[in-house]
Amino acid sequence: MPDNQIKRPGHGISLIVAMFIGGIFIASIYLHPVQHYQRAQCREALRLLGNAIQIYGGEHQGQLPRQLTLLSNELSNPAFLVCPGSGHKPGSYADAEVWKDYQMIDWFLVFGTNAVPGNYPIAYDRFMKNHGGEGANVFTVDGVVRWDLHAGGLKRFSIEHPDVHLILPE
Repeated sequence: MPDNQIKRPGHGISLIVAMFIGGIFIASIYLHPVQHYQRAQCREALRLLGNAIQIYGGEHQGQLPRQLTLLSNELSNPAFLVCPGSGHKPGSYADAEVWKDYQMIDWFLVFGTNAVPGNYPIAYDRFMKNHGGEGANVFTVDGVVRWDLHAGGLKRFSIEHPDVHLILPE
């Protein structure tokens, strides 16, 4: 056997371990594509809901809706109040406070004004189970939808601002 072909002990095992780790990595990327797709759909639904909230505010001299049921003129369909990951069926706007998948903060009720910092949450997922228990999408006053892993940001916000009385995602 030539010197350049000396067998190294464990070389085959290293290759098998590397392939196994690579397989786990690839599987982790593709294992939950449905959850990632539903999270993205939810983010888009929350963005549309947030746009409707902002349009409502523009039409009402800056006053945001006191509850999501008031958005029936801005949203053509109550289905926009349902997270695509929940599997829930929308009801009517009249009873949306019962079946909706999103929670809205009535800043006027909390502070007597809608003038709050841009990074404050305005609407978010009511149920983390809609996203495999991993977290919640949060729409903030500045018009951005952020992923909040394990609702940690909402929990911190709740601790920092106990006067807001956030209903945290379940």
